[in-house]
Amino acid sequence: MKKVLLSHDDKVLMYSVPDEVADHLDEYCLDFASNWIWKNPEGAKLLKNIDGLMVAVYGAPDFIDYLNEWLFPEQRSMLIEQLDFYDYELPEEYDVYPQFNF
Repeated sequence: MKKVLLSHDDKVLMYSVPDEVADHLDEYCLDFASNWIWKNPEGAKLLKNIDGLMVAVYGAPDFIDYLNEWLFPEQRSMLIEQLDFYDYELPEEYDVYPQFNF
């Protein structure tokens, strides 16, 4: 398990995720957001009709649920901590972790 940083219009969350996810974080996050939510019936819970337009409403916790329920149930991802920074103001010491902003 490796640490990653995820954010979505709030302060950065540090999670522990399977090595495979950390090593290819962008690919996993983009596949979740652009494919799974829209094409998998289970992802439909994250779709909302706003003024006649279907939009996906999700964040890091939804991505972690997706990993735990669908991709890596034997290697549970978990929240380590919420940092006191937004993604655009992270100190350099956090540059060693893969990052994704939803």
